[in-house]
Amino acid sequence: MIVFEIIGEILGRIFVEIIFEGIIVGTYRLLKKGVEWIKVNIFGFRPKPTDPQKSLDKKLLYKKIELTENLSSVLKSGQIGAILEVINQDKVFAEFYDRQGNQIEWKDELVFEIKMNQFKLKK
Repeated sequence: MIVFEIIGEILGRIFVEIIFEGIIVGTYRLLKKGVEWIKVNIFGFRPKPTDPQKSLDKKLLYKKIELTENLSSVLKSGQIGAILEVINQDKVFAEFYDRQGNQIEWKDELVFEIKMNQFKLKK
């Protein structure tokens, strides 16, 4: 019985990794690129330019972050927080939490402005 379970697990992984991801998803991506090429080169439709602010919002908004450098005596490297608002390409507003999960307040402020290079996204 154990041999059948092992063989079933191996066959299942082969199906998912090779057949599904390789063939089905690959074919879908190829067809999607072909349709885009036809729309642009034959019919003359141009894709809409993407707004960099919207893409940054989608990538960063409400994500968990970790500080990479000390910002004050309260906000130290390794502090966990969340992004509340993306100001521009260089700065965001974020809130931070202590070890018990309570929001950190410093100089009567709960939300802090930090630069993009002062944090990293947490997984």
